Amino acid sequence: MRSLREPDHVLVSRVQDGDRCAFDQLAARYQPRLLRLILRIVHDSADAEDVLQDTLVRAYRAIPSFRGDSAVYTWLFRIAVNTATAFITGRRHRMDERTDSADPGHTCAERETDAITPEDILNGKQLAEIVDRAVASLAPEHSAAITMHEVDGLSYQEIADAMLCPIGTVRSRIANARLVIATRLEPIFRSH
Repeated sequence: MRSLREPDHVLVSRVQDGDRCAFDQLAARYQPRLLRLILRIVHDSADAEDVLQDTLVRAYRAIPSFRGDSAVYTWLFRIAVNTATAFITGRRHRMDERTDSADPGHTCAERETDAITPEDILNGKQLAEIVDRAVASLAPEHSAAITMHEVDGLSYQEIADAMLCPIGTVRSRIANARLVIATRLEPIFRSH
């Protein structure tokens, strides 16, 4: 029996040799982190589960060509970001085809944030919800970058590798995301 904590590169080699169980181990290892990342992009748990499954299918199909130029989790994160972004783009396209009945002056996240009083903020859970809504209002690439950095602890270089962009772009996306979050939190902290 093989160890449950085999290094990623060993599992990849086993998958490339036709061992489906090795891919299941890789998937189990990274599913929680991938799901958290995808959820930050698509903002719906049912959709996130679907995008996660699509991500894993794409990864399984692509793993024969994985050369190990990046870490396995960086490669998986790149596939997850691309899959989630494609899902969002498709969803926006479908929404644009429908009549837009939303209030054009405010997004849903902005209306919810406006309704929160300083007393509500005393509860740490509500503060987390405000941050989550702020992250949800970000463009998918900004949301993914800040999530990979702050939640998953990836370095700027690892994020750049996962998102296939220069490190300066990653820094800019994270700075912009932090600015949006800080702007949302500023009125709350100013009132205390």
